[in-house]
Amino acid sequence: MNSVVEITDMLGVDYYYVSVSFERNALLLEKPRGLFAKNIKSRIKLSEIKDISVMNEQGVDTLSFFYDRNWYTFIDYGNHIVSSLKRNLMFI
Repeated sequence: MNSVVEITDMLGVDYYYVSVSFERNALLLEKPRGLFAKNIKSRIKLSEIKDISVMNEQGVDTLSFFYDRNWYTFIDYGNHIVSSLKRNLMFI
């Protein structure tokens, strides 16, 4: 599934268009093939994700979590990314 992820670190905020998938015990974020966009290739260990937060503001769902000194935020723009992530992150 493709989505936009907001990654906040100590230097500021960056936005990436990513392909989101799960492989064994990891969340994979990669730049979709053939797309001209900022390069990203992250393997996030599910066991190391902390502080998962799901919110709904004015009918828009967001899911955020902390991993390796960064905040990752996904906003559901109608692609149901938040419900997909919630299903796969339930056990954390």
